[in-house]
Amino acid sequence: MNLRLSIYELTEHAKTYMKRHGITYELAVPQSMGDQWWFFGCKGVPDPLPEHLTVITQDPMELIGHGLSREEAECFSKP
Repeated sequence: MNLRLSIYELTEHAKTYMKRHGITYELAVPQSMGDQWWFFGCKGVPDPLPEHLTVITQDPMELIGHGLSREEAECFSKP
């Protein structure tokens, strides 16, 4: 699962937030222009999602050039 964290209202670091909620991830990509962090390969995701988190619905291949390399996108793209 790939997640987007809105950091606009957060008072803690994005990685600290994820750890506090028990979510692990393989890759974290800051998105400073959108006050977000993108987390790829997430595990331990609670249901319902904690506040400020949403699922990234785009194929990671569409996000190449926005902090992701082709190689990274291929790792997290669904076959």
